[in-house]
Amino acid sequence: MSTEENKAVVRRFITEVLEGGDLDTVDDVLAPDYVNTAMGVTDLAGFKAVWPAMGAVIPSMRLDIVDLVAEGDAVVARVTTEITLVNGKKIDGWGLTYYRLADGKIVETDPFEKPDLTQELAALMPSPAS
Repeated sequence: MSTEENKAVVRRFITEVLEGGDLDTVDDVLAPDYVNTAMGVTDLAGFKAVWPAMGAVIPSMRLDIVDLVAEGDAVVARVTTEITLVNGKKIDGWGLTYYRLADGKIVETDPFEKPDLTQELAALMPSPAS
């Protein structure tokens, strides 16, 4: 895949899945062996399982892509975020995420966010089933 094609896959993931909440697009853009380091090295099944809960605690999220920089099979996205949590708290931030792709799909994401959304969401997320 060309760097432009890889950037298009990442753009689709950000706009349709992360911002738009479209889980039907997940299998089109994420590889079967996908891992997400921000979610405790969550795999594809883990991402699909946790994403509906994320949508429940984040009823409104806007992600604006500032830059997409690509080389080889890697794309780095710089985004600004405007998030409203279920408790009404508003969070403005930014993030950098490294995406690694293979065969036209994302196999790895490694994000850095400011503020750290993992900490912000921890108290609102449901506890894992025992």
